[in-house]
Amino acid sequence: MGPMERRRTERLKLAIPLSVSVLNSAAPGHGTESVNVSAGGMYFATNLPVNRGTGVQLLFKMPEEVTHRPASDWVCMGHVVHVRPVRAPKGWLGVGVQFDCYEVVQGQNSPGASLPGLGEGAGASRQGRDQRP
Repeated sequence: MGPMERRRTERLKLAIPLSVSVLNSAAPGHGTESVNVSAGGMYFATNLPVNRGTGVQLLFKMPEEVTHRPASDWVCMGHVVHVRPVRAPKGWLGVGVQFDCYEVVQGQNSPGASLPGLGEGAGASRQGRDQRP
């Protein structure tokens, strides 16, 4: 028998541009791409110094395929649930993050506006918020 599947939401293989930063760290954030995403978390490669339990902030446009609502900019706070070395680029890690809470934002000044292909409109305003226990 294989390992027990603990995932509660469908995982989709989608390459989504995102910005990752480590919470409470002087390490600068950087841009990368997701490998897969679900409504509850995301997997991506990074060269940031993270370990299991590390708090992170992710900025990206959540696609309609995941939420079944129009694509929107998300600011997510989460924590690293697993870390694995990846083959390339050398020194990078494959990181799985579970979302702890998120905010859906709208407008030109939204966090995704500075990332390629993310954010359009005018004036940031909160549309919705979901906090997970």
